Amino acid sequence: MIQLKIILGLLSFTLVNADYNNDILSNSIPLTPKIEGEDILTWCTTSVAENEKCEKLIKIAMQDKSLFGKDWIEIQCKRAFDTEECMTWVDNRVASLLALDAGEVYVAGRYHSLVPILQELYGRNEPYQYTVAVVKKGSLSAVQPGSGLHGLRGARACFPLVGSLAGWVMPIHVLMQEGGLKITDCNNHVKSAVEFFGESCAPNSLKDIYNPIGDNPDKLCKLCSGEAGFRCTLADPYAGYEGALKCLVANNTGDIAFVRDTTIQHALLSGKILGGVTASSFELICRDGSRAEVTQWEHCHWGRVPADAIVTSSAATIAQRTKYQNILMKILELYGEPNPENRNSNRTNDFLNNDPYSYSSTTDRTKYQYDYNRDNYRNISTSSHPFQLFQSNGTTDLLVQDATINFRVLKESEQVAKHILNNEFVGDQAERAVTGIRDCPVKRAVLCVTSEAEMEKCIKMRVALKAAFMSPTFSCWRSHSTRHCERAIAEGTCDFALFDAADMLHAAYRHRLVPFMQEVYTSGDNWYYAVAVAKEQDPDTDLTYLRGKNTCHTGIGMAAGWVYPLAYLISNGWIRPYGCDGAQAAAQYFSKSCASGSLSAEYVDANTVPHDNLCHLCHGASFRRCRRDANEPYFGHVGALRCMVEGGGDVAFVRHTALTEITGGRRREWWARDLLPDDLQLLCPDGTREKMHEYKKCNLGKVPGSVLMGRANHTELDTYSNLMVYAQQLYGATMTDEFSFSMFYSVPPYADLIFSDSAVRLKPLSHKKRSAEIIAGKALPRAARIVSCDAPQASYYFASDPDFLSSAYKQGVVGHLIAFAILLIALL
Repeated sequence: MIQLKIILGLLSFTLVNADYNNDILSNSIPLTPKIEGEDILTWCTTSVAENEKCEKLIKIAMQDKSLFGKDWIEIQCKRAFDTEECMTWVDNRVASLLALDAGEVYVAGRYHSLVPILQELYGRNEPYQYTVAVVKKGSLSAVQPGSGLHGLRGARACFPLVGSLAGWVMPIHVLMQEGGLKITDCNNHVKSAVEFFGESCAPNSLKDIYNPIGDNPDKLCKLCSGEAGFRCTLADPYAGYEGALKCLVANNTGDIAFVRDTTIQHALLSGKILGGVTASSFELICRDGSRAEVTQWEHCHWGRVPADAIVTSSAATIAQRTKYQNILMKILELYGEPNPENRNSNRTNDFLNNDPYSYSSTTDRTKYQYDYNRDNYRNISTSSHPFQLFQSNGTTDLLVQDATINFRVLKESEQVAKHILNNEFVGDQAERAVTGIRDCPVKRAVLCVTSEAEMEKCIKMRVALKAAFMSPTFSCWRSHSTRHCERAIAEGTCDFALFDAADMLHAAYRHRLVPFMQEVYTSGDNWYYAVAVAKEQDPDTDLTYLRGKNTCHTGIGMAAGWVYPLAYLISNGWIRPYGCDGAQAAAQYFSKSCASGSLSAEYVDANTVPHDNLCHLCHGASFRRCRRDANEPYFGHVGALRCMVEGGGDVAFVRHTALTEITGGRRREWWARDLLPDDLQLLCPDGTREKMHEYKKCNLGKVPGSVLMGRANHTELDTYSNLMVYAQQLYGATMTDEFSFSMFYSVPPYADLIFSDSAVRLKPLSHKKRSAEIIAGKALPRAARIVSCDAPQASYYFASDPDFLSSAYKQGVVGHLIAFAILLIALL
């Protein structure tokens, strides 16, 4: 007996220890993390109120977990700052679901690759709503029947959100088509609205996606009422469709609010949201300028817009999307009682078709102390306060629209943003509106380039701009020379190109081209110094006596490398002049040179003798030799310095910024990798020398920065200017890897492809400063006339458009008129 007790005791001890060890083992093994979209479903919310409603849904769903059956998946809520952050989270699989306005569905698909899986249904199972314009009765007297919508110019508008389809996209597009709202920026419709409306409230108008270069005026935020940090954002009290009506109702605030018909139902007609306000105080403005009662939205609206949709990541598999659809439809079945404020709902009668003999309320079900449903056909929670998916106590449209009565399950072929915007229920008007506000009056922007290397960079730029959805369509056109580019632009074959300051004079004088942007360099200036450079180990080279020397030039006819140095040498008597033929003068004075383009009749007088020695130092192979483009290795500012370092040149004429580009290990090519700043010196006009950083006191003059030029049409030039501003905002930083595009970087061994490598940005020129005469100043035209017979011999040149007449031309015309008047008076 004693032995039996001992055995039982040992057995009991063993079992207890085994259980204890199992607990330790189980606690020591980490649980497998739950996978988003597989084990857990995260709904992204954008406000405190919306997150609270989402948490209530989770709580009630957990209580009713058994009712979900095989469709069950754990749900959680995750609050983001705004819709844009939610889109990013869903795209990165941090969250799985998000309900979006139809206009936001377009943005989500375009920028985040999100796809719709369910669409809301309203009224009589309709997947659409109406855009309506609400005003206080009798206000905006400038808008009259028959006069259209032009009277809305200057009105104070209340928008729900920039990008919302019914509250922004559709109204802006209608006004573009019928109200005189002009497109001022192809890539920023907010700026177009700024020019049309007075002070308004358009939340998100300063957000990055709608303010890509950060220069939107705050005019569309003036009426918003949020506190610092939240004003004019999604958290603003006037944000959303309900907020837009609040903006209109507030004293001395808005004149007109753009909302949906369901907003009128739930926020105005119900009397619950806008307390003390009656519908009779408001009316609708129709597209023809007439008025209607606020309940007449089916006859007085600005367009039919698609219903909101629930989206997920396009990376979600079809099985995952189906799983999401199933649980959402189950939530609809359990908690989707239609909102009593809905009008024309087809689900107002006993939505769940309950057994009439079952417990009629949660009170009846719980008073007998049952905490579960005894009616197998009724799936309402036993909670004392059942969750209602389509009710947002104290506000509207949390998680989904309160006007929703059902969901439309989208088939796989329908799970694209395009289908939401263009389908049998709404036609194509929504899609036309979405693309229409991004339309551009100028359809193309063709850049002219002059070499294979530039063409390759231009194609990369085209791909980069297309990836960023920039307008107008950017493309490239290859010419054989800068002069050819001038002619092609004038003839309309291409649209714009970058020109050296001296080429700018020729393009303006010969082809009436107009500058509209100018390069700004690392110094912050839109000009640079023309300098003469020699090697420190060659003390015999002197700027005052270069006869018989070997010279390296950027290119014939270019400002810093040709015009300024030759004009200095000729005007000071160091070189014998041959009339205005600078090429002849240089050929007779220098021994050997590389002045790219010297053998081309486009840059020198074909009637003079060939100037072969001006190409003797050039290094290009075959037909590329001495070409005035990137095909010639010694072309340009860096090319001229390379000519001096490795090609036998005694002096190089370049811009001062080129020196820092090649010294101190900044270039890896063998000819430049060992160059130190002290290896090069500046040749001063007085015959002395200075270190390369003393360019301000040792130079040949200031040269205007290179400019972009096009035909004399302000609309076109404004469009090209805006496109380049956006381009440099996106691609202005220097990125040297092969997978990135940088506007102001050239892949070695090339330099200054299309744009100067030393440039940091392009500066738009105001309309009044779009003049080659103004940019050139007095020194450059005077120097150009000394060295080139092709330079403008008059002090003015003008375009066919009167807006582009130069001041000198205008003064000349006025002078002639005055002289003629005096002569006429004398004769009388």
